Amino acid sequence: MIETHVDSATEAAERERAALTEQGAAYEEFRRRVASLSTTEIRRGCAGATAHGSVTARTARADTGGAACERVRETFAETVRPHSIDDVGEEPLLETIREELGDGVALALAPTTDAGFTPKTKRAVLTATRERSRGIEATVAAIDSELESLETAADVVAGLTEWLAAANETPLSSLGFDALRNRHERLATHRSQCDSLLTERQELLASTTGRNQSADVTHRSLVRYLYSSYPVVYPVLSTVTRLVDLLDDCQRTVRSHLTRRA
Repeated sequence: MIETHVDSATEAAERERAALTEQGAAYEEFRRRVASLSTTEIRRGCAGATAHGSVTARTARADTGGAACERVRETFAETVRPHSIDDVGEEPLLETIREELGDGVALALAPTTDAGFTPKTKRAVLTATRERSRGIEATVAAIDSELESLETAADVVAGLTEWLAAANETPLSSLGFDALRNRHERLATHRSQCDSLLTERQELLASTTGRNQSADVTHRSLVRYLYSSYPVVYPVLSTVTRLVDLLDDCQRTVRSHLTRRA
């Protein structure tokens, strides 16, 4: 079997889908654990004297709120973080939280923020988590569309390359006029099949294949993301276009034999 860019693309898409599925499960675990945490109602106005005689406001249950925020950070580190970066030791935890859940959540959970784990903070964390989970779901849906398209392309490519390999075992010089004409027609059929596949692929690339109330994933952006490190960004188009060129060359050769025997 000849390995093509379509095979490599399938491996990449399956690998990314598996990683996102794990990340989605991690987010669900994070959401569940955060939802179970109690919040701290912050009330200010309890005065206390400083060593210099001045008066400062104390925050009721501030220590408890700070501990809850710390627990949220620890929970994020235990669940989501291992699935969001390659090396958990390279990026500060709050930076990962900011990248995943946004600036507002990162600021609310920062150790330097003394507001505590208020109901507002809890809602913000859960809302950001839900939005991120929906984004993952949309991307997984888009990858499923990509895998379906790759499977179709792989079937076409495999069938065509197998036929070409078998056909090439018989020299054109040994074929009669009718056999050559049948060969030319068969090549034309395969060419038409490739053209249809290219059209379908272009239509898919122009569509939005991952969509829900929180995210829209265009297929072209997904493909660029999945295959950015590969030799070709559009593996199906590249593979099928090469096959079309090969079919054209074969047809020209067959026509040359037909012309000499006419």
